[in-house]
Amino acid sequence: MATDDAVKKQPKSFEALTPELSMWILDFAKSSGFARTTPVQAMAIPLLMGNKDLVVEAVTGSGKTLSFLIPIVERLLRLEEPNKKGYIRSIVVAPTKELASQIYDVMRALLDFHQPSAAYLRTKQGNSADALMSDDEDAEPPPPLPSGPYVIPQLLIGGRMKLQEDLAAFSDLNPNVLIATPKRLMEVLQSSRVQLKRHWFDLLVLDEADRLLDPNFLADLQQILDMVPKERRTGLFSASVSEAVNELVRVGMRYPFKISAKVRSKSGALDKRTPESLRLCYVTCKASHKLPTLKRILEQSGAQKAIVYVSTRAGVDYWDRILPSLLNVSVYPMHGDHKADIRAKNLQRFRDASEPAILLTTDVLARGIDISDVDLVVQLDLPSQPKDFIHRCGRSGRAGKRGMAITIFDESNAEDYMKYLDVQGTKLEPYAPSVTISDGEAEAMTSKIREAVMQKRELYDRAQKAFVSWVQAYSKTLPADFFSIKKIDWADVGKAWGLLRWPKMPELKRNLPEAVKDRTLGLEMPEGFDLEALAYANPAKEAKRLALNASYASGEHSSAGKSGGAAADLRRRGERAWSAKKDAKTLREGRREKKEVRRGKERSGKMTETERVEEMELQEMIRVVRERTMRAEQSEGDAGFEGFGD
Repeated sequence: MATDDAVKKQPKSFEALTPELSMWILDFAKSSGFARTTPVQAMAIPLLMGNKDLVVEAVTGSGKTLSFLIPIVERLLRLEEPNKKGYIRSIVVAPTKELASQIYDVMRALLDFHQPSAAYLRTKQGNSADALMSDDEDAEPPPPLPSGPYVIPQLLIGGRMKLQEDLAAFSDLNPNVLIATPKRLMEVLQSSRVQLKRHWFDLLVLDEADRLLDPNFLADLQQILDMVPKERRTGLFSASVSEAVNELVRVGMRYPFKISAKVRSKSGALDKRTPESLRLCYVTCKASHKLPTLKRILEQSGAQKAIVYVSTRAGVDYWDRILPSLLNVSVYPMHGDHKADIRAKNLQRFRDASEPAILLTTDVLARGIDISDVDLVVQLDLPSQPKDFIHRCGRSGRAGKRGMAITIFDESNAEDYMKYLDVQGTKLEPYAPSVTISDGEAEAMTSKIREAVMQKRELYDRAQKAFVSWVQAYSKTLPADFFSIKKIDWADVGKAWGLLRWPKMPELKRNLPEAVKDRTLGLEMPEGFDLEALAYANPAKEAKRLALNASYASGEHSSAGKSGGAAADLRRRGERAWSAKKDAKTLREGRREKKEVRRGKERSGKMTETERVEEMELQEMIRVVRERTMRAEQSEGDAGFEGFGD
């Protein structure tokens, strides 16, 4: 276990750390503001260069990415053998597309200072694609490449390209480093084009390793570990090393060296989990006071860039439509259901924003992402996994910059959650200056939300779905010690969400049974409001709703339901709780995805070698066209993403 004293004994510059490091790495470091190493880099780089298995636990923003990228590059450039077709030397695995893309971008920036690798990548990703689309046989050949060795990374993430396109790019690029998310990496490694040989494969890096061991990734990760040779170096990097990671250390690593880079707090305690430049604050209030509190904090802090975390994807979709008018700032939504290009576009627009802006997101952006100049992180909802609390906070105050992370607690559950944080060594201080919101201000905010929801029925549907998903995010994931659903002030929470009517859900039936009969109980709806008169903005959808209501009024729908058939099935689906619909949709999507993968494998297996080559060429042409189209769209400066259509 590394201590503060051990850190102090380490060299403080790249030159003193490893004299054999190439000058181009020093050039990159100085141009990027990293001319001096962080303590994590000072310890991790020599160990990975020295064939040690390594576990690194360090606070966010401590330079972990360069700690494994520099050794990967150096080890590749020291090899005497030329790069063999299809053979992989190193793999970096990250839990999210954004983090994998960020690691890839840092690697490309690093390689821009290594002339042979930079020239190779420009040739492969530029000239070859242009040549493929060109019919000019007299075109001048590309200039000769400098002699190697080369470092050739490839990014593998779902949604960016189809699997066949990634495999075609693999064959053309001939990478020796893969930077990937688990699912797409597993699919690529199953291809016969990829070779993982015992004497060739060198280094496996798992970034945010504890997150990769969540149930969502564990099966894919285990298959990856089974595929890569056991004779390898392994590096695990995270801001929090859990018991699951310790188990993986015992199973998949040999005599690992563990680095735990800690930070001293102002009181002198050593086990602080966040940078000293980051303030961790909290505000406790009623649920209906949360949004007015958020608005007041934004005004008081003068934050230009803020990340606001909510618990669910449906919550992002709903609040994305509500917050811009309430807070008078630009809001960029982002969650796991957004397509890869939309996620990348919104993230880039937030990075480039010159006016006050909010990145509204879920825990998909809780880890590893480095966005410069994030002044403020606000947790409007608590994370469903308590260990993600620190990761969320760490998006601000990175690399020694000042930052603030504020958690807005619901007073019904604040005490229990703060006890957990206290046990984990995370100390929060009250936010100053204090924020006091009157009931009148909260009621005015609720009225504004309802005014927006009453404009069209699509937003009413989003509110219902978002509220149900919010309740389930806690009741099904957090222990009752952290979040007790029985303590919720349902009427106040309903107002906070701007509900016009209580949704059908088992949690409401158990905890507020009176609302089953009176669907507006405690919501204090304005007199004379008729929900049935609230229409969809989409004419076709509204016509379908009116037709269904008419069939109910005439008795046709109910009588058809008794006899079964399609009408009865429609009635049953319409009356099913939101929670059951959500689970059924997830199951259907999973089955559909498995069928597509299986059909792709069957189709590929029936092809001749000539047909496979033709298919690869076709997919490469499609990829090039898509890239050109994307570049054209970006150059046109099209309008900001407005969320999903109604």
